[in-house]
Amino acid sequence: MINSEDKLLIAKIQDRARHCADNSMITSSVFLDMRERSVVAGARLPLGGVKMLFYGAFEDAERTVALMLPEYIEAENLQEVREYFKECPEADPLAVIEIEKDKFSPSLTHRDYLGALMGLGIKREMTGDIIVSENGCKIAVLEKIAPFIAENLGKAGRGTLKARIIPASCASEGNSAAGTPDSFTVSSIRLDSVVKNAFRVSRGDACAAIESGLVYVNDLECQKPDKKIAEGDKIVFRRKGRIIVKDCSAVSKKGRVIVEVIRFF
Repeated sequence: MINSEDKLLIAKIQDRARHCADNSMITSSVFLDMRERSVVAGARLPLGGVKMLFYGAFEDAERTVALMLPEYIEAENLQEVREYFKECPEADPLAVIEIEKDKFSPSLTHRDYLGALMGLGIKREMTGDIIVSENGCKIAVLEKIAPFIAENLGKAGRGTLKARIIPASCASEGNSAAGTPDSFTVSSIRLDSVVKNAFRVSRGDACAAIESGLVYVNDLECQKPDKKIAEGDKIVFRRKGRIIVKDCSAVSKKGRVIVEVIRFF
């Protein structure tokens, strides 16, 4: 159900679209979480010829901006958008802060890096996904605040950091997680059955999570436990991880559907 905050969000997106159309320039929103993106996508906004894509710095980003493209830009998908920004980096509304942790610093978590950003007074809507590695992390941010963060983010937890800015259009290169193959059987290829088995929860908990808006199919909130799942579908369970369905065409000797997935937890 659309609430007052959702209506305000939709109005802001429409305003950014009008600004794009009136000035023939790329515009974007702040970062949206998955629920906000679902609200915007489901609103089917009249955009007046403006193309809108959800753009994040990383592949399969969970936090993205709503990117508005004027008619003269021919990019039709995210790959083409990234190619355009590689040629015209000054037009990219995003940047990535690449963090290198001092080798003597302890291990740092997503929470450590996010807390350090909040400590600088950075609002969550100004930052996207944080991809943590053994030696540091990459943080998607709005380009306009990237220099401030790079100059001031020197500590996280008990760790000492060095930061530099890299183009968002190049941030995913060599950064794709391999994931872990897994498989299970279900009596029916319904969303609740797949969530139950893939995320190791009870059927009741799976249904409750779906109905409360914690589960997303192909980046859109889905509150229907009986939704049919197909090969290639991406399913995100907020705060638990995501899977991609690789195959669901085989049937076991007992007549159950064999579901093969890649897990990213």
